[in-house]
Amino acid sequence: MPVYAKYCIVGGGAVGSVLAFYLSRGDPGQEIAVFYRRSESVKAIERAGGVLVEFGGGTSLVRVRPLLYTETGVECGYVINAVKAVDVPSTLDLMRSVSRSARSILMVQNGFGSLELAEEAFPDKCVAAGVVYFGAERVRDDYVKHTGGNSVVVGSRRGGCGGLVELAESLRRGGCDVKVVDDIDFYRWLKLGLNSVVNPLTAIARAKNKVVLLEEARPLVEMILGEVVEAARLHGVSLDKEKLLKHVLNGARATGENYSSMAQDLMRGRRTEVDYINGFVARTLESAGWNISVNKVITLLIHMIEGWHEQEGHG
Repeated sequence: MPVYAKYCIVGGGAVGSVLAFYLSRGDPGQEIAVFYRRSESVKAIERAGGVLVEFGGGTSLVRVRPLLYTETGVECGYVINAVKAVDVPSTLDLMRSVSRSARSILMVQNGFGSLELAEEAFPDKCVAAGVVYFGAERVRDDYVKHTGGNSVVVGSRRGGCGGLVELAESLRRGGCDVKVVDDIDFYRWLKLGLNSVVNPLTAIARAKNKVVLLEEARPLVEMILGEVVEAARLHGVSLDKEKLLKHVLNGARATGENYSSMAQDLMRGRRTEVDYINGFVARTLESAGWNISVNKVITLLIHMIEGWHEQEGHG
């Protein structure tokens, strides 16, 4: 008999663990299966009896069923893919296996490319994007810090999606501020603007998010966002540069003491999502005849640092 889990989360990193935390509070007693790439992660979760999530001055043990990516015979009511964008292609076979009867599939990666890949892979499913506005850091396999914020914007480009509404309600009951929208691409572009500035600049500087608030950073921030506005226009989305700048600075200010996911990735010697953020902007502009862009230079810089870490074998 297949194992049934109402909620399945592919990727038990920082974001996946925080979403499991909200689901466990919003729908107590329901099975939450979390899929991990490494057997060491599964064993650590089993020993701990779940994932410890630090939030608001306390720590909660979120009871989940830890499983490997290679696990078969699992049926899921709702599937959330929370791996890094660069890792999404390697999870598609798992998603095909567990989502046969799923009510919805939610992709919560930064940047552009992951939602599109899932839409192509699952043409008959309710596939949606989630734009995450909360901070999280994975300290150990079984321990995650929820460092602030609690907002998620979700929406499907395929119209009405009842399964998504139900998933959003479960998260909402758990304390997550979820907004279901019809124009999810607009919100994806807003988040891309924030990510295109905060993630690479903090990663290059190895600094907290508040580094982008420095007066010395402002010219670079404005150049990056000017290109984001143009790239969005080429995709049919209208952004106001001044409003986008305010959105980015407010976001950096609100999360000033956090390290961005890209900064965390580089510090730990991991591949980043830069190709799905600044790289996406650069490719869009190149398709319109731009020979060079600031986003292209930033993408190359991040790749250089990734290459150095890979060669040296350290974070």
